[in-house]
Amino acid sequence: MPAPSRVDPDRIRRVLLIRPRFIGDICLTLPVIDAVRAACPQARIGYLLERECAPLLEGDPRIDTLLVAARRPTAGEWLRTALDLRRFAPDLVLDLFCNPRTAQWTALSGARERVGYAGKGLRSAVYTRRVRPRALSATEHHLASVAALGWPAPVSTPRLHVAPAARAAVDLPLQNLGVPAGARLVGIHPGARWPTRRWGIERYAELARTLVAAHDDVAVLVTAGPDPQEENDARDLAGQVPGGAGFAITGWPLARFVALQSRCAAFVAGDTGPVHTAVASGCPTLGLFSRNRPAMFFPYPEHEGHRAHYARVECSPCHRDECGDLRCLHRLDVDGAWRLLSAMLAGPR
Repeated sequence: MPAPSRVDPDRIRRVLLIRPRFIGDICLTLPVIDAVRAACPQARIGYLLERECAPLLEGDPRIDTLLVAARRPTAGEWLRTALDLRRFAPDLVLDLFCNPRTAQWTALSGARERVGYAGKGLRSAVYTRRVRPRALSATEHHLASVAALGWPAPVSTPRLHVAPAARAAVDLPLQNLGVPAGARLVGIHPGARWPTRRWGIERYAELARTLVAAHDDVAVLVTAGPDPQEENDARDLAGQVPGGAGFAITGWPLARFVALQSRCAAFVAGDTGPVHTAVASGCPTLGLFSRNRPAMFFPYPEHEGHRAHYARVECSPCHRDECGDLRCLHRLDVDGAWRLLSAMLAGPR
């Protein structure tokens, strides 16, 4: 199959990336920003995403313009997004989602070069370059859109921009919670949207007890999303950590939550958004994976401190959000998770 014709990066003045949601999926597109910025250092880069996720990229020096859309727009909000697209006037659009709405946005942009995925029915007709990624890794999957332009698409670990001031701003909230100054922070995020990704409060609690028994300088920060049940679970789990070393982190805005992750010595989470924001914040991360292969959705290098706990079973990988047979979760034993976490914490602080 012939190689795609190369787009001259010197002729590109404005590039728009589109990935409206969710926070983990947006993190997996971050290497695309780096590749585009390297190929087109003179271009202005825009990123279109939903309002709930916008704090992830606010203040990121790699991005010149954030275009923010409503998840369930009114007619007026839909028109405002369309006008924002026309005003930004990109020469090139990379649609990294390719659902009906993002295909509409791509068409409305007026860009002469439009990259999206093949095999999406009528939506694929919108794109001037249609990509069929062959990579297993989700980050490489997105980078295939850059390669389709004839540009270098090096694989890298996603990175969010966390300003020093944002890191420092975490101190006072932690102090108000009673977290000892100088404690080594280890984050645990037990929540997940779907049952096939929830390891179980009792297992996280056992892991936390093992952790504080081995390290008397650790503060266990149990984080939660905005769901009330997640917040209750976080408080329950924090209360089970011996010696008052557990602290529930609830109700924190997204940007401050990511800054907190960047301060942790390690972070533990299931196959959900915070596992990716932890990695992208620069924190060594332990991902607990059940239905999905880590090679696909946790493609992060061990030499940066990241580890995946995965027990492939007869029926995995799969794409079920709900399932009556959760052996993929049950075989993720606490001892195995502790061996990985212990090794992550063994190095110098």
